Amino acid sequence: MNLRAIGLAGLIVGVLFKTLHWPGAGYIVLLSALLTAVALVLRLASKRGPWTIRISKPGWFAPAVVMALCGMMFKTMHWPGANIMLMLGMVATAAWVLATQVRPARTAA
Repeated sequence: MNLRAIGLAGLIVGVLFKTLHWPGAGYIVLLSALLTAVALVLRLASKRGPWTIRISKPGWFAPAVVMALCGMMFKTMHWPGANIMLMLGMVATAAWVLATQVRPARTAA
């Protein structure tokens, strides 16, 4: 079993605990989200050669997704600032998706 699988399983259990309002849910969600993030960063750092997935315009894609994920976690934990974080992150992510679908017009030769 790898670190990422344990983190994702913990995240699912933490969200279930949070939904059912059981004690300790916030700690489970926070720790498993951090574990998953660390596992993904370690995997990307250890990978040699070119990545198999190309992300166009990554300069503003990564912060948008991070903002959306943080907003979701803040919203789940009922922390202040969750609404604006979630809204900004989701709007920026949607804008990135739309911007990557725009193709330059081809000129007739």
